[in-house]
Amino acid sequence: MPQEPSQLQYSHPEDQDQDMEALGAAGEEEAARLKDLTLLDEVQPVIEMVPMEVDDTAAEGRQDQRPSFEPRPPQRVEVEASVDGGLTRDQLTDIHETTTVGEQPSPEDLSRSDPPLLDEQVLEGAEAELCSWQANDYPSEGAQNMWRLYESLTHDLSYALCEQLRSILEPTQAARLKGDYRTGKRLNMKKIIPYIASEYTKDKIWLRRTKPSRREYQVLIALDDSRSMAESHSIHLAYQTLALVSRALARLEVGDIGIAKFGQTVEVLHGFDNESGPFNDQAGVKILNAFRFNQKATDLLGLVETSLKVLEQARDRRSTRSSSAADLWQLEIIISDGICQDVERIKTVLRKAEEQRVMIVFVILDSLHSHIKVGTSSTNAVQNSILTMQQGVVRKNANGVMEVKMERYLDLFPFEYYVVLRDVEALPEILSGTLKQFFERISED
Repeated sequence: MPQEPSQLQYSHPEDQDQDMEALGAAGEEEAARLKDLTLLDEVQPVIEMVPMEVDDTAAEGRQDQRPSFEPRPPQRVEVEASVDGGLTRDQLTDIHETTTVGEQPSPEDLSRSDPPLLDEQVLEGAEAELCSWQANDYPSEGAQNMWRLYESLTHDLSYALCEQLRSILEPTQAARLKGDYRTGKRLNMKKIIPYIASEYTKDKIWLRRTKPSRREYQVLIALDDSRSMAESHSIHLAYQTLALVSRALARLEVGDIGIAKFGQTVEVLHGFDNESGPFNDQAGVKILNAFRFNQKATDLLGLVETSLKVLEQARDRRSTRSSSAADLWQLEIIISDGICQDVERIKTVLRKAEEQRVMIVFVILDSLHSHIKVGTSSTNAVQNSILTMQQGVVRKNANGVMEVKMERYLDLFPFEYYVVLRDVEALPEILSGTLKQFFERISED
């Protein structure tokens, strides 16, 4: 059988390197055969490489190993917090370092740099419906319409917050099967044939629920029901915040969600027990109908003390079903106008909360600046802000004499983790950033 032309080669046996080979010269007959061959490089057209489309949704799903139960949010909800929309504690510190005590920040320092995501006419229409509902003494049939209104108003933003919290609050409960084990409750069918072929020696053919795929956090949302919320025009922003945070946590399937209202007293509207069930639209309507914003005082100390007891009971109930519940951090989100008393006693209770692995984030609603009278200057809007409030503090001077000094109110604020919210568009960014900062800190400890 004649040798193929492609195999024509020779090597020098006397060469030291026997691996070196070179092509030899072809004869006339072989050269004629080579001319009949079509070389691929000469006739193949140049093909322009087009980038392959990648299904990001599928890739994310494989990485997180979770079923997608909600459509992805639109791209426009990628929110970047502006100074006017919301401020974290670190941002406030930067602003305060550039101004002295008693000096007011300029309106330019608190001006919006980005256009709002929500239509101003839609916001005004929602607030008008809220005022009409309040004027009619909160009829029960109107609560469902109001909940749907605020849920639709913050729909896109709740998706943004959900996706940002997904990477912060990682799955903790082992609910997904994983192999390979010698014992278990379910067979890995892919291992059966190799098991038989190995004469029953490769016996790691069992699956166990060892891969975390579910979240079992417990989050308590507490909304201020005092009269000061109405006086500071914070009800509209409070309802937006409540709908946004609660729906984002429900979409994330974070675990157990509790809702409470506080003022002179604390009342849990949606508990962590099995009787309340999961948080849904029916629960949202019930909660919205429970607020009247007419309590005469705001007892933040009583709120923190009561919420710690509620969260401790919820942890004990969960620990009977999950071995990892005792090691998890619980989260409380307080939504209020930020006016509090008993600062030193609150600090003591907050240290106890950290010992019990409870993180408390305070969302301060700063709505007075946006409800100034028509015709007033922008400087008055800044003066109505909680950022510029001052409080007299009795301290000793260098001579040991007690004297009253004026200090910024937020410099004395007892809560370590807080955000100042003016527009709900900024909430996903500043809230997720605060939570990320906290979990990064405890991971380093």
